[in-house]
Amino acid sequence: MIPYRLFAYWLVFVLLAGPAALPGQETKVDNPAVTPQPRLEEWWFERHAKKIGEFKQENVDLLMVGDSITHNFESTGKKVWETSFAPRHAINLGFGGDRTNHVLWRLEHLPKRETSPKAAVVMIGTNNICWGSDEPRQAALGVQAIAQRLNEDYPEMKILVLGVFPRRRKLDHPHRKQIIELNGYLPELLEQIPNVTFKDIGEQFLDESGFLSEAMMPDTTHPSEKGHQVWADAIEADLQQMLK
Repeated sequence: MIPYRLFAYWLVFVLLAGPAALPGQETKVDNPAVTPQPRLEEWWFERHAKKIGEFKQENVDLLMVGDSITHNFESTGKKVWETSFAPRHAINLGFGGDRTNHVLWRLEHLPKRETSPKAAVVMIGTNNICWGSDEPRQAALGVQAIAQRLNEDYPEMKILVLGVFPRRRKLDHPHRKQIIELNGYLPELLEQIPNVTFKDIGEQFLDESGFLSEAMMPDTTHPSEKGHQVWADAIEADLQQMLK
């Protein structure tokens, strides 16, 4: 038996996604990374519902958009969040495991604020590649689509798109190479979108040889508390300008 709440989420998914998303059918798309798609997971819908509530609050100046790496500002990086982001009326829109297509769906299903947030920081794409099924350029186009969506929703909002952070210890790991390729596409893809800036801070997590230490990312993917502080420090000047 399927739990009632999970069945309800599945029904919502079917109604929103349309007949092409029904079980047993294949959806043919040119690039899945730019096709908005929800995830059929109870916690994911519950978190999204919670974020809808937070998004309706009076003061929301900064959107932090991403996957588990951003989500972890609520756990490993909580102290950094409380110091660097919470005082700036930030909302954490990071969902563990998300790809660009999932972020696009979430943005489509947030209420439109009458008062625009001042700024957004986007860091997404690592789950599309590496262990994912997308090619680096497909994922980069997904990042572009997210930046375009944010700009369309809030034309005056400043958007900082970060390059995907490095993964795995050594520079010659295939995942590193995919990330470098993805990030290489972003400056050109983003340059025509108003109020969007691209910044790659990946090297700040590495030593001089390109090695990613356990102290910086214990599991080779998710920043430690120290890594979260490096992240916050690396964009501090950007935030000061964006949130004026």
